[in-house]
Amino acid sequence: MKKSVLIFIFVVSLFADINLITQKNIEVLNALNIEDSFIENKKLQKLYSFYTLNRKRFFLDVLEEGYDCLPLIKNSILKSKLPKELISVAIAESYLTSSAKSGKRATGLWQFMPKTAKRYHLKIDEYVDERKDPVKSTKAAIEYLNYLHNFFGKWYLAIMAYNAGEARVVEGVVRAKVDKLCKSLGKNCKKDKTIKKYRQIIKNYQIHGRYAFGQLYKLYKKLQDMPITLTELLRFQKGLKRQYLPKETRKYILKILAMSFLFNSDKFIEYSNSYILNSGITSDIKKVTVPRGTSLYCVAKILNIPYKELKKYNTHLRYSFTPPYKYYIYIPYKKLAEFKIKFKPNNFYMLYIVKKGDTLIKIAKQFGIKVKVIKDFNKLGKYLHIGDKLVLPLNDFYIKYKVKKGDSLAKIARRFNISYKKIMKVNGLNDTFLKIGQILKIPQGLK
Repeated sequence: MKKSVLIFIFVVSLFADINLITQKNIEVLNALNIEDSFIENKKLQKLYSFYTLNRKRFFLDVLEEGYDCLPLIKNSILKSKLPKELISVAIAESYLTSSAKSGKRATGLWQFMPKTAKRYHLKIDEYVDERKDPVKSTKAAIEYLNYLHNFFGKWYLAIMAYNAGEARVVEGVVRAKVDKLCKSLGKNCKKDKTIKKYRQIIKNYQIHGRYAFGQLYKLYKKLQDMPITLTELLRFQKGLKRQYLPKETRKYILKILAMSFLFNSDKFIEYSNSYILNSGITSDIKKVTVPRGTSLYCVAKILNIPYKELKKYNTHLRYSFTPPYKYYIYIPYKKLAEFKIKFKPNNFYMLYIVKKGDTLIKIAKQFGIKVKVIKDFNKLGKYLHIGDKLVLPLNDFYIKYKVKKGDSLAKIARRFNISYKKIMKVNGLNDTFLKIGQILKIPQGLK
């Protein structure tokens, strides 16, 4: 008994230090067009307490991991005059990981679905997925959130629509307003023809989906002047499987708010490594235009930075080289001057001369690239001809070559347009003697 009382006192003392009702938090609600009284929402208070007591270190790790993305997100949001709380949307969507993927085909920092990505001009093809481009995807997300805000007129509705889709939020708002109307009619609600008509429109949409959205949207516009609060939208309706909003979306808005409150709190700002949250608004990466087939391995080499670091800036590239059309990459801003001096376009691909017995499949396998890639870069038809010169993008520092009967170092060096001494150095060879079946590493590009 004594032990239970001590535990209770300890828990109460922990929660007593967590003050959710502050002017800063009220300002967060106001920025997102949410009623002040929502600060008393029990689920929100519980989630905020959990974040404050158990997730502080986790969120700092997230912010630290996404430190390169934070400045460009903050800068874009400030320039667009959106509420700064929308930074929490990116954190909630991907934990600031550009390569994040969901089971529903959503991808990137802002978790765009393919259809929405196309709508906001994010390219997705064999070579790139610009949903993973932190700069372009942030620009697209801001455009989309602005559109949703213009559509709904409230930021909290725009945020929920970002998660659930416009149509699902329209349905939720209409249902909540119709129920509110019904309540105002009291016992007469069941007999009211207007209410019956409204509910039939809702039911038609639930059955037929987008084919019946037109009537639902007209009803939404008709009821537009009727006030509705977030508290009313999140109200749980007993006995109904389909609530006003999906469970995921109800949790989502609470998560956005709880994170915004946490990042606003003095205790979090004072916490170890909290400089991360107060990072500047100037991005440390710079966009540079490069020719087709530019190898990230070679760029990393000339800039003297780890390949993994450069790849982290360019997660939108599906390969370690740029597409077969003029494109761009991101490099560290501090390396820009060095890039301008050292970058030589012709050093970033390999020229291969087709020989007797070569096939596209054989060449693709040898150089670790797809047949489609070779075709795209060389605009090939169905057939290869001896003597054809193929441009091959560099997919790695090295390719593997299996020594065949009749091979010599000089012959292999000529084949790959490289010094035989380089092959010896890379493979640790003391002499030019080769064995049939021996595997050699052949350097590509700048080594």
